[in-house]
Amino acid sequence: MKNVLTLWRHNPVIVNELRSRMRGRRAFLVLAGHLLVLGGLVALIYLILYEELQNYNSFRYGGGFQQMLEASSAIGKGVFYGTTFLLLLVASLVGPAFSAGAIVSEKDRQTFDLLLITALSPRAIVMGKLGAILIFMGLLILATLPFQTMAYFFGGVAFAEIMVAALVLLSTTLFFCSLGLFISTIARSTTIANMITYAAVIPILLGVPFFFVLIGILSSGYFFEHLFKNPSPVEAAILVYTLLFFLSINPLSMALTTEIFIQETGKYFYSVEQFFNKSFPIVAPWLIYVFFCLSMSLILIRATIHRVGKVGKT
Repeated sequence: MKNVLTLWRHNPVIVNELRSRMRGRRAFLVLAGHLLVLGGLVALIYLILYEELQNYNSFRYGGGFQQMLEASSAIGKGVFYGTTFLLLLVASLVGPAFSAGAIVSEKDRQTFDLLLITALSPRAIVMGKLGAILIFMGLLILATLPFQTMAYFFGGVAFAEIMVAALVLLSTTLFFCSLGLFISTIARSTTIANMITYAAVIPILLGVPFFFVLIGILSSGYFFEHLFKNPSPVEAAILVYTLLFFLSINPLSMALTTEIFIQETGKYFYSVEQFFNKSFPIVAPWLIYVFFCLSMSLILIRATIHRVGKVGKT
């Protein structure tokens, strides 16, 4: 860890990228817009939940302390889920936008060859580019910490859930930024890099939920009824773990299944659950997701370094 921090601190690429990214109005406008959108979402969630709880007589200042605690917990959960969902979208959509042009823009400005003939290794170049993007994305996530803290103090959200959300967000940011950076090495222009990146990001975000909804609609529910009807132990195991894997590698379905897992089991890592009248050990979906993101990020970073080094030798 100390070597990584030293590498980043003394990397001229990351220093230059951060200076150029933070200089001017762009960084300020992005951060301000991000906080305004998130603040507006939090205010909207609060007002909607407050009115709903008023309508159902669950939130009245004279209705008793227990009712006030339950209402406060409901608001805290709503704020937490809303901000976490929005931050997942930000990490999935904004991160690739910053990284997709990181290397190909150097080619557009005809400065990539100058970068290659320096004493910097391909690894230092890639890690410098990636590090600057991750620091800026980390700033966007850290800026939302007051909203997450507010949800925690409203109640209904455990500190462990906030830590799980933080790990998921960091893993998501690393994966999608690594994906955009890799595409930046194979694209011929910044515009093409952005198009390819979002052509890859959108299916990753919507692929799993859309696939299950489409099958359910086209088969009028027959596929799922037949699939889930009295399977053998082997078929049940294959079905359970296959569904768990595919639901866990999608950020949106992972967030939903993780919350269901925590609420139903009261655990954060592992549980034994009943499916088809059989017991199966189940790993929390967020753990599978974090492992998947870290593994894919490592593969993409190594591939990016290889591409940059290959260009430098030609």
